[in-house]
Amino acid sequence: MLAGNALLTEDLSVCISDPLPMSVPDLKHLPAYHSADEILAHPRLPAARDAFVEAILGLYEFDPAANRLAEAGRGVLFIVIMCLHARYDEADRATWPTLHLVTQSTMVHDVSSPRRIHSLIAQFVDAGYLEARSSPRDRRVRILTPTAKMLEQDQDWLVAQYLPLQILFPKPGYARIMKRDPSFQLAQRLVASSFFAHGAQIMAGNPIVMQFMRREAGITILMKLMQLVGRKGLAAREEIFYSDIGKRLGVSRTQVRRILQEAEGGGLLHLTKAGGRFVEIAPALVQAFDRFLADAMSGHDLLYRLGLRQVP
Repeated sequence: MLAGNALLTEDLSVCISDPLPMSVPDLKHLPAYHSADEILAHPRLPAARDAFVEAILGLYEFDPAANRLAEAGRGVLFIVIMCLHARYDEADRATWPTLHLVTQSTMVHDVSSPRRIHSLIAQFVDAGYLEARSSPRDRRVRILTPTAKMLEQDQDWLVAQYLPLQILFPKPGYARIMKRDPSFQLAQRLVASSFFAHGAQIMAGNPIVMQFMRREAGITILMKLMQLVGRKGLAAREEIFYSDIGKRLGVSRTQVRRILQEAEGGGLLHLTKAGGRFVEIAPALVQAFDRFLADAMSGHDLLYRLGLRQVP
């Protein structure tokens, strides 16, 4: 195993020159799946949203190291590595998850520069999420391989993502994910590796949520706001404490205040002038969150159905 910083000196001349094809698969051959509009119109969406928010906070709250994975650059990189790992075939050099291939595949999502991606990969190695192993077929090339820690974290993330779908559509449900089936985990990630462009479109099509996701602890701060909203989905005036939120998420109160003030500037919430101790969440923020959630749920439903074709 190599230290994370050693990855930055990898000789890219021996790596794959082009990323895997990122074209959207032929829609005529996709199975039927729940659309975002269908999900948005579902009467139990507020309950599903509430459960999703609690599940995500359960993963990241009071765990600063895990919370950092929720930032867009780190989160996308994590998923890309998992997908390329599932697609890896030692006999097919084009699938080798090298530093170059992981970098190019992550850049499709427009959330990080190549330099930052390299730095984040080194951090993943140092944090025990990733190993850089020499390829048995070409010792000059290092294969980025998830550790047991990363595989377990990925299962936790998938369960949280599929929980709202399980609530809305319990029959037949999503047992293969909810029961943490490791073979289906890889099947889901395998089919997801063909949908990087689609995932990038979802992110680009939800700029309000992306405003939060691009900031350190931004998405978990958004989750805290949705937690205040609850199932009613109505604007409400709630008391908040920047220092308390910062402590829960492992960031400074200044970072919390800055993100909330930016959201206020965009008309997404209103903070009281007396120290910002109360927040009133605008309907526009709830609507934007629900649209993003519905888009993501629709995509995950499709991936699940395609995964069943891989592992019936």
